[in-house]
Parts: sequence; C-alpha cells; structure tokens
Amino acid sequence: MQDAQWWYANSKQSEGPVDLAGLRRLQQDGTVTARTLMWREGMASWRPLAELDPSVTPMDPTPPPVEPVQAVSGGDAPTADPSDPYRAPAASPVAAAAPQLEGDIALYAAVVGGNFPIYRQRWRLDQGVADGNGTWHWPAFLIGVIWMVYRRMYRLAAIWAGMLVFFSIAEALLGVPEGVSMVITFVINITAAVYANRWYLAHCQREIARARALAGDDEPRLRSELARRGDTNALAAAVVAIAVVVVMLVGQAMAG
Repeated sequence: MQDAQWWYANSKQSEGPVDLAGLRRLQQDGTVTARTLMWREGMASWRPLAELDPSVTPMDPTPPPVEPVQAVSGGDAPTADPSDPYRAPAASPVAAAAPQLEGDIALYAAVVGGNFPIYRQRWRLDQGVADGNGTWHWPAFLIGVIWMVYRRMYRLAAIWAGMLVFFSIAEALLGVPEGVSMVITFVINITAAVYANRWYLAHCQREIARARALAGDDEPRLRSELARRGDTNALAAAVVAIAVVVVMLVGQAMAG
C-alpha cells in the first residue's frame, strides 16, 4: 500500500481521508478491519483492506451480520455481498463497457449514504446509465411525504403535501364520495411510487453538482460536502410523521 490518502466505508457512508499512519491507528482501535472497504484516487472501485494489504488478517473470525437486501423490480440480481455497501454487482459485459461511470459511483454513495446498494441497482449505475425509469418504490407509495423528508427532498415534500391538502379540500367542497376519494388517493400514491427513484436520482445529481461548484477540484472537501448535504434526516421525518398523525386525528374529530 502506498502512503496515500485513503477513504474507508462504515455502515452509513464513506469517511476520510486518512494517510497510512492514520489508517494503522484506525486498525489498532478496531474501526478498520481486514474486511473494511477502502478507496483512494485512481482505484476503479472499493476493495477490502485485506486485498490491498495481504499482511492484514481479520481481527475476529466471525463476520458481521448481513442485513437483508431489498428486492428490486425488473428481476435485477442482488449484489454479490449484501454486507458490502459499495461493491458493484457481479461484473457484466455492459458494466465492463462503461468504466467511465465508476468515478462517480463514490460520489453517489457519499450523497445517498444508507441503502446505497439498493439505489445503485435501481439507478443502473453499473450499466453505464443513471436512470430510475421502470422501478417501484414502496416507501414512497406508503409514506410519500415522510420518505421525501427522510431523504432531505424538502421542496418536493412541501409541493407534495400541498397537493394532498388541495385534493382533500376539493373533495370536501365537492362532496366526493368516499370510494372515489380512496381511488384518487390510491392513484396519487402509485404516482409517487413510480416516479420516486427518478426524483431522488435528480435530487442527488443536483446535490453533486452544487457540491462540485463549491469544492472545485478538492476531492476531500467534495466528499465531505456531499456527506453533509446527503444521507438521511430521521428526526425531520419523525416530526413530519407526528404532524401527519395529529392532522388526521383532528380531521376525524372535526368530521365526527
């Protein structure tokens, strides 16, 4: 291994950079192990530390628990190692023909944070394209506004919430039957589920462009800015969820 600037993966996102001395200290305190994924400038993809430094041996014989990988529509195969948050699926001729996208995958990983392998498949990043067409998103179908806030798409969440309020008021003023109202709600939820992956991809691409405008050629600053702008906001999502429940209870009380 060269004395370069290294990034390492944890359960949520990439962290770093650290030099070789700093990496050794992280090994000593157990933050980095032989299975930890590493990346530095010039590498095509993330690799376990043990593959980069054969002298490293695992500190414990028991692998960490593997979280289940959510199935994706369209029959896409799951990743080869579900515990690997950055590894590409099994190599395919299409992926091999489009190596130019590999440099951007780490940026997508930094801004998405948790569940990046799922979005990596949905957006077909390893096929040389970035496209969420033809995919389904269950969280957007079930809890659309809450999911949008969780993924920091605040403007979209505000627009979507405003649209829902508009339809609710219009239905009440027009005296729309309950059955028709349920159908309208179902159609709105389906629309969110069908377009959610495209909306989130566009959001991430905007954040990457803004971070690049701020950081320029400073790669460490770029990744740090993406980590700050991206990932999730569980607290805001919880607040919105509580507000939705309160509004529903108040509405039921007024209707009763």
